[in-house]
Amino acid sequence: MRAAVLLALPALSSVLFAQIGGPATPVVRTLRVIRPVISQSEDGPAIESGASFVPGDIAFFSFQVENYRISATGKVQLAGHIDVTDPKGTRIIPRDEQVIGTSISEEDKDWKPKLRLQIQLPSLAPPGNYTVKFEVTDQQAKQAASGELAFPVGGKGVDPASTLTIRNLGFYRTQDDETALRTVAYRAGDILWVRFDITGYKYGEQNSIDVAYDVAVLSPDGKQLFEQDDAAVERSQAFYPQPWVPGDFNLSLQSTMRAGTYTLVITARDAPGKQTTSVKADFRVE
Repeated sequence: MRAAVLLALPALSSVLFAQIGGPATPVVRTLRVIRPVISQSEDGPAIESGASFVPGDIAFFSFQVENYRISATGKVQLAGHIDVTDPKGTRIIPRDEQVIGTSISEEDKDWKPKLRLQIQLPSLAPPGNYTVKFEVTDQQAKQAASGELAFPVGGKGVDPASTLTIRNLGFYRTQDDETALRTVAYRAGDILWVRFDITGYKYGEQNSIDVAYDVAVLSPDGKQLFEQDDAAVERSQAFYPQPWVPGDFNLSLQSTMRAGTYTLVITARDAPGKQTTSVKADFRVE
């Protein structure tokens, strides 16, 4: 009778045998990025369907990594990158780089590292779908994985222009009115409010802009009643190229103004692009 032979096999975590008694072959696991989430709070739930961010908000993004290599000594070495772009593909913040270099114990072998990023949306941001492109590299396994996730940003937009342009000029009854007057008529002594946008200017170094505008008012017979040069000047620079410059001001109409149709003239100037443009709009005093 043959004696029974019992083989005691060692516990294996990520090792298989190609054949009984043959050499050990490591299980090849594919690096993956999982659970990408855009939320309104850190580690919060994903933004609900139909909801959107508005310019100036902070969006919170995160994703996890699985199937990374753990060395014999428990070492983990990952490098991640995250890009965020507007609807035209322009980066809104610098590319984010993160490194995870740590050692874990056997009890933590199922740990799924999480990479996070707070995304500060520009205060002037065109509406549309923004895109987060993310990737991670396992520097020990020499593998990479990537993905992308879109999220909506609402709010007001201004149509771009190839040359300096004044858009959306409107007269308002009060500073807080959201809808421009359809019939632009005031009484002598009223305060006239105006809002508009300037676009189509050129950028200097590091997306710098230098835009100014002048304001003038013409009487019903075409004589100039009021003029203010450099009523406002916008000089700034930022990582994200500011897509338009909002303008707003008010004028106090004299109580002695006679009834008639007056003309408002706004002249915008773009220093880097050496451009000038003007727009005229009529209002009535009754």
